[in-house]
Amino acid sequence: MNNLVFFDDIIDIFSTFIVFVLGGLLINKTANVFKATRTRALGLYIWHSVFCLVYAFISLSIISDSTLYYIKSIDRMPNLELGTRAIESITGIFTQGFGLSYLGVFMVFNIFGSVGLLAVDASLRHATVDKSGFVKFMAMLVVLLPSMNFWSGAIGKEPIAFMSTGLLLWASIDLKQRYKLFLIAFFLMLIVRPHIFGFMLIAFFLSLLINKNLSILKKFFYLFICSIVLIIALPIVFEYLGFGEIISLESMKMYTNRIQGFNNYGGGSIDISSMPFYLKSFTYLFRPLPYEAHSLLSLISSIDNLFLLFIFIISLFSLLKFKEEKFILNHSKENRWFLLIFSVTSLIMLSEITSNLGISVRQKWMFLPILLYFSFLFMGIKQPNYTKVMKD
Repeated sequence: MNNLVFFDDIIDIFSTFIVFVLGGLLINKTANVFKATRTRALGLYIWHSVFCLVYAFISLSIISDSTLYYIKSIDRMPNLELGTRAIESITGIFTQGFGLSYLGVFMVFNIFGSVGLLAVDASLRHATVDKSGFVKFMAMLVVLLPSMNFWSGAIGKEPIAFMSTGLLLWASIDLKQRYKLFLIAFFLMLIVRPHIFGFMLIAFFLSLLINKNLSILKKFFYLFICSIVLIIALPIVFEYLGFGEIISLESMKMYTNRIQGFNNYGGGSIDISSMPFYLKSFTYLFRPLPYEAHSLLSLISSIDNLFLLFIFIISLFSLLKFKEEKFILNHSKENRWFLLIFSVTSLIMLSEITSNLGISVRQKWMFLPILLYFSFLFMGIKQPNYTKVMKD
């Protein structure tokens, strides 16, 4: 049992409640940004907060990353760093600067995850605006999945990374109007997961090369800016990953083997080294399945995975059924090439190095909402484009 408690006195209870209320006010203000009614936005915030409380309660008896982040933040001065250190610094702002309790800090990170949830919800509503009531209902169930809400509500990298993914997806649907959210999403991912930020940069660079809707002049300008950012940012990413000054295929292979070894422990570990590519990807996305569950949390995750698998299967059958319909990747408004390249690249790279199901259950939400967005677009294709404006 950890020595941590939810709160020590009445002031801690009051401050936690204030954070929750402020979060609700923020969600209420941002509802219009995601084309949601205030009732829907606050409902999703309360739903997400419930899972935040559950996670906080569980972490009192089981040592988790959240516990360690909180403890280290108490004696650590906030600093401009990346990855794990960044989370400790962000947590330190609220433990040292505002004196928040353990649960109070949980409520802060809960706000990050809730914003990401609103963005994912808005994106899936956009994808299903011209679909049947059944498809819209399944999209709503995805937003309510325990796995999506549980891992994005704790002190740690996941809430900020999930928020980044949600904003990235929503912004890419209308990049011209939402470019500020797009830049914010990149910045957030750089802070918590620099290597995923690297995937995002490369994907965006490639999408500019492929995009047929940009004029030569605009394409040259954007590629020039993107190249400068790549030149500046990639060395930072490689240093964070521990590659040093020399980058080669051999060093990357050694890094992959090393990461697989780090992840290959605990009840959720499996041996992926001898698996073919397609099985690694399937394992990352959809396992554990119910027959592999070894705990209550694992069982809940496995049920979620079964539902996700069902969605992808339905989407595949729908795509085959409506194969005569044309699906547009060079969309006039949406940057679908970027979304596709980023999500597929993330799946390939992360499935290659992750051998622990407990890690994959959390980290896959950095790109899975994007794959789900495409899945719902495929379902019951009725027309060759998706320029229809989403209604509230």
